[in-house]
Amino acid sequence: MLDEELGILIVDDRPDKLLALSAALEGICAQIATATSGREALKLLLGRNFAVILLDVNMPGMDGFETASLIRQRESSESTPIIFITSFGDDMHVSRGYSLGAVDYILAPVVPEVLRTKVSVFLDLGRKTREVERQAERLRQRAEQLHKLSQASLAIHSAMSMDKMLEIITHTARDIIGAHRATAVTTWDENWAKCKKTLSLSPEWESRGTLVSPASGSDLHALWLAFDRASRLTPEQLASHPAWHSLGRSLWDSHEPPDWLAAPLTGRDGRDMGLLHVCGKFQGEFSIEDEAVLLQLAQIASIAIENTLNSEAREANRIKDEFLATLSHELRTPLTAMLGWTQLLRMGKLDESETARGLDVIERNVQAQAKLIDDLLDVSRIITGKLRLNVRPLSLTNVIEAALDVVRPAANAKAVELVTTLDETAGQVNGDPDRLQQVVWNLLVNAIKFSAPGSTVRVNLSRSESRSQIEISDDGEGIDPAFLPHIFDRFRQADSSTRRTHGGLGLGLAIVRHVVELHGGSVRAMSEGPGRGATFVVELPIAGVLAEGHELRPATPAHRQTAVPMPEHCLAGIRVLVVDDEEDGREAIAKLLAVYQADVTTASSASEALASLRRSLPDVLVSDIGMPEQDGYDLIREVRRLPASQGGQMPALALTAFAREEDRLRALGAGFQLHAIKPIVPDELVAAVAKLVKRPTLTANASGNGSLASQPSLASA
Repeated sequence: MLDEELGILIVDDRPDKLLALSAALEGICAQIATATSGREALKLLLGRNFAVILLDVNMPGMDGFETASLIRQRESSESTPIIFITSFGDDMHVSRGYSLGAVDYILAPVVPEVLRTKVSVFLDLGRKTREVERQAERLRQRAEQLHKLSQASLAIHSAMSMDKMLEIITHTARDIIGAHRATAVTTWDENWAKCKKTLSLSPEWESRGTLVSPASGSDLHALWLAFDRASRLTPEQLASHPAWHSLGRSLWDSHEPPDWLAAPLTGRDGRDMGLLHVCGKFQGEFSIEDEAVLLQLAQIASIAIENTLNSEAREANRIKDEFLATLSHELRTPLTAMLGWTQLLRMGKLDESETARGLDVIERNVQAQAKLIDDLLDVSRIITGKLRLNVRPLSLTNVIEAALDVVRPAANAKAVELVTTLDETAGQVNGDPDRLQQVVWNLLVNAIKFSAPGSTVRVNLSRSESRSQIEISDDGEGIDPAFLPHIFDRFRQADSSTRRTHGGLGLGLAIVRHVVELHGGSVRAMSEGPGRGATFVVELPIAGVLAEGHELRPATPAHRQTAVPMPEHCLAGIRVLVVDDEEDGREAIAKLLAVYQADVTTASSASEALASLRRSLPDVLVSDIGMPEQDGYDLIREVRRLPASQGGQMPALALTAFAREEDRLRALGAGFQLHAIKPIVPDELVAAVAKLVKRPTLTANASGNGSLASQPSLASA
């Protein structure tokens, strides 16, 4: 509304007075609107702003004082100047008028010159105020553009692929400029016949089909060259250019010239790599500020594209070598335990219990090795960030003890003592046990390798607030402070010379960091310097239902230990709709809830779930997130758009394997009330469903006896 012209509103119930006041203001350069009642004036104020309001006091129904009071209650008009016009000049009327925020009080009959002078003052003041507001809005928009440009720079340079980078570039261009369409046309070898086109459309234009056709990227570039690489053109300038009639009309379905904003994509050597083009601005015309911002974005994009092109060829060969090295590293993990225990068994010096333990270790690691072979493709995706985890609830105590079994023969051979302090209550997490065992194994192997014979390696498991903490420390060679920031980089080793004392590929700690971060955790290294030993600390989020509302609320081990099994009737009469595209998982959840007497309906997709809602309204929705075509986020948004009578406000639980903090926040932001991680303990799932319908659940009291306690009310997501 900042672009509309400010006018004058005259309010009086008598048409002759409206006509007289309008005539008195003739010659003032402003639009005049009239209203014959307070209600009509309030309706006019809903649609536009005015520089000043001339308001009669004595009107039937809603008088001028009541009208002024209501005007002041609206944010858009609370500061609009009001001049009361009345025949009543007593002090009581005047005092009441000023108490309602009037800026002046004019007695009838009105002197035209006086009225014009006073109205002109407020009209001029309103116009100056509006110009200040416009300037402030332009500054705000510019600051917002620069902020988005800064964020886009980080996203562009961290993109994992060229396609993703170009997608970010076009989306950012459209978002920052505020336009319906952005197109990036790029080529690395100036072969424009095979140039790459990337398009970003607003929902409105996408539904209209108004886009550059798939084969027209080179034509768009040719049109830009014909325009002499023009940066900014209006539709009129486009229509008057000869190139528009020969090339441009075929690029737009409407055949009407749009507005035009373009910036070059240029290599460091000045080579033409394409252009970034934007059209269809939401409001107004493209400005010189828009041109400057798009040029900056194009410069950022050019550098990122060229860096990616220069590194892709080298990266392809390096990735092959890195994969083979990583594969070897992965396979050696179970082989170490198997070989060590096999040699101990050959010596014949183990008693019966030790022999049984050794056979168990060998069997477990054979199975682990078989799983690694099955997951070779997943291992190769470590580099590309696509490694999948088999996540389930587990005890870190068991994981650590299994890793200790693997390395114990090596520690005994070097006379290194392994000292453990494991807090049983601190180790419940959701994770992949094989990958987490690999993490602990890698850290233990490093600690033993860099420790002197007869020294000690300490392994501690504890809880730090809402996270489990594994700490592995040694008194060995320590880490140079200059190398410490690079300790987790791939292929980086403190001593890479041919005279180095210790071997290795420099992959172990890089794998540790990658696996830990995939579990939503963190790892850090500490050392006071060479000869002072080293400490590695791994932190992982504790398992359970992560959150309600916007608060992190992990299910603690203490709670798990004192929880009493849920009574089988606790969900009786509750209608639950379970949505999951995986048949086995869907069936398991449905059967579990049915055991507790819930009335369960299942759906294999979002569309099937919405159809089920139309047939029968459940009390609770339990939905997976990762589903084809429409995911769980799409489903809950569709549900929240429904009226309350059709399920729009039904409580919903996101049951998903996406376990990161940002996944939790995204689920809550989309419309779920609770976010739980697969696989979930049955009692926790039942308790979550009961909580959503505020059904009492059985919990343990301080004395350990079961007692019914109402679940706390849900916070708004």
